[in-house]
Amino acid sequence: MSIALMGENFNPVKRTIKNNNIFLVTDENGNILAQNTSGYGLYTDDTRYLSRMELKINDSDIIVLSSSTESGHSSIIIGTNLEMFDTKNISELIPQETIQIKRESIIYGSYFETLTIANYNLFKVNLKLELFLDADFLDIFEVREASKCGKRSDIKTVYNEKMLNFSYKDRTGATLSTKIKFIEELPNIIEENKLTFELELEPTDRKEIKFQIELKSTASFTEKIKAYDFNTAFDNAIIDDNKWYESTAIFKTDNEDFNEMLGRGHRDINMLRVKAYYGEYIAAGIPWYTTLFGRDCILAARQSLLLSPILAKSVLYTLAQFQGKENNDWRDEEPGKIPHEIRFGELARNNEIPHSPYYGTVDATPLWLILLHEYFYWTNDRRTIECLWENALKCLEWIDKYALYNGYTCYKTKSEKGIENQGWKDSFNSSVNEDGSLAEPPIALVEVQGYVYLAKKNMAKLADHLGEVQLKKKLLREIQDLKDRFNKDFWLEDYQFLSMGLDKDGNPMKIVTTNPGHCLETGIVDYKYIQPVAERFFDEDMFTGWGIRTLSKDAYAFNPMSYHNGTVWPHDNSIVAYGLSKVGRPDLSLKVLTGLFEAARLMQYKRLPELFCGFSRRIERLDPPVMYPVSCIPQAWAAASVFFLLQAILNIEPDATENSLSICNPIFPEWLNYLTIENLKVGSASVGIEFRKTSKGLVIDIFDKKGKLDIIIRK
Repeated sequence: MSIALMGENFNPVKRTIKNNNIFLVTDENGNILAQNTSGYGLYTDDTRYLSRMELKINDSDIIVLSSSTESGHSSIIIGTNLEMFDTKNISELIPQETIQIKRESIIYGSYFETLTIANYNLFKVNLKLELFLDADFLDIFEVREASKCGKRSDIKTVYNEKMLNFSYKDRTGATLSTKIKFIEELPNIIEENKLTFELELEPTDRKEIKFQIELKSTASFTEKIKAYDFNTAFDNAIIDDNKWYESTAIFKTDNEDFNEMLGRGHRDINMLRVKAYYGEYIAAGIPWYTTLFGRDCILAARQSLLLSPILAKSVLYTLAQFQGKENNDWRDEEPGKIPHEIRFGELARNNEIPHSPYYGTVDATPLWLILLHEYFYWTNDRRTIECLWENALKCLEWIDKYALYNGYTCYKTKSEKGIENQGWKDSFNSSVNEDGSLAEPPIALVEVQGYVYLAKKNMAKLADHLGEVQLKKKLLREIQDLKDRFNKDFWLEDYQFLSMGLDKDGNPMKIVTTNPGHCLETGIVDYKYIQPVAERFFDEDMFTGWGIRTLSKDAYAFNPMSYHNGTVWPHDNSIVAYGLSKVGRPDLSLKVLTGLFEAARLMQYKRLPELFCGFSRRIERLDPPVMYPVSCIPQAWAAASVFFLLQAILNIEPDATENSLSICNPIFPEWLNYLTIENLKVGSASVGIEFRKTSKGLVIDIFDKKGKLDIIIRK
């Protein structure tokens, strides 16, 4: 859902670092500004444990020279001073840019920071370094409304010469604490919200200040502290990173910008991985969605299968643990339903919001089945299929028993605090008619029917593997009936396009959106409609030059700065592009990849955000892509999009059940001449594939094959 943060203390610039279940959001200085409405803070378990962390030198802000969060789990900021007076000799000026201030931070079980102060003057200087700290212990949902929330009055502060501790007893009786501990160099003065270091530096002298911030709660399993100083934390994080990279495919090309885009996606997925006590998953995005989301986890894992099937297995098992067991209107829960979102903050624990977990999603359940099937064909992991088979059957039962309305899979919230729209476009105004009015639920979204079709078709294949012959026959009958009805009810003859969905009365939402693009790969769209739908996305009202808009700019509801009604979402584009490849239009897939690649080239770290604005690209004026102010960066399905796009243009399809991998009519963009994929895993085998553009066409070489695997190449 969309996030609205406003006010004079809002800043769209965000630096983020994360490791496991702890993350930090700051400005480019590495500061958490007091009373900010930008979401800055140090968080874990949907709670902001630190709401202020500002560094000043001699009462002045630091000039930032460079600020990097390249690794994902750590940051380094190089800064310097403004012109200022010596603290012991107020007539002595310290010239600008003669003091270096370096901030190095890392998250590993807790937060560590090392401050290094260096004197480049030819004389001794006296400095006062101040660190302002505060904690508000706001729930993430309260942070979203920070402009409306005041400071809690019941936070206790305890301090001594080595430590500053904030604590809060919440409405559920849990005690939360933020403890700042100092290592080696101690503050000269510790006050309730301020630490002061008085430093005397000779020429060329430097001093280090080190501190650690521990986050604890009696309501949750606190992260096990694995390091007790910055260097050990950094070394351990690098070891973990190397283990991750060794377990994944590695991509190399002759285009350095594309290498950086691929590497960024790789690192962001690693950064967003969470190993929680209840299972492993990919957090949806920072800062608002750093938790288990059904739809987001599933799609990101599916997009990342080319990178690593391990993610999909973790996501499948973790979500299965929370599969719906009862009818609970407050949580929109029904038996067999895969959850939308789970939260662990005070509001969820106190039952003030229904996220414990919340089930308001119509598409996570069929998408879980789709991922189960695709995971099996990448791995031939029969044991996982057998272990999760009962969960899969319950998913089918939910689709047939609880989700049907007017013959289609629909949604309508029952919870008084539920989400109104429960497809991936889940903002309140995303399901619209051609006149801009909102469609009335129950709503049958077009893409959800495609998901159900593909889920049942794939479940029929899995049933065949498990000898469930009757189930296979039943599912094949159901999808044929669904396909026949779908193409009659959703096709808009006047538009030569598919409706976004049907409202409660079965009336089509006559509006051009990206939603039908999600159906292309599923097989539900009649052959005669495929090309009109595929080509429609590249008309000027839909294709910005950077990517495909969620909504035509000719629609009444269009707004290039809205969350869902006219912006460009990389994950949405990657799904459309994958579908285009499956219906024989890899040339159009290539156009999507090129647009998003050229957008990413102009973004920090070549990182695709959750979404960006849907303004048209004017080549002659070189308009840059316009950022959406509260977009999650990084975001899981945006990070994974590049791998799904690559799979689309290379047309790589595994079948681990037959020990085979097929590459059918791959296509390369003009800005790429060479690509290798190393350590690509299919079943128990692995392989390297090299693609080279030559004067005679695309040459494909196989190398470093381990295990039994037949490579089938068709051109």
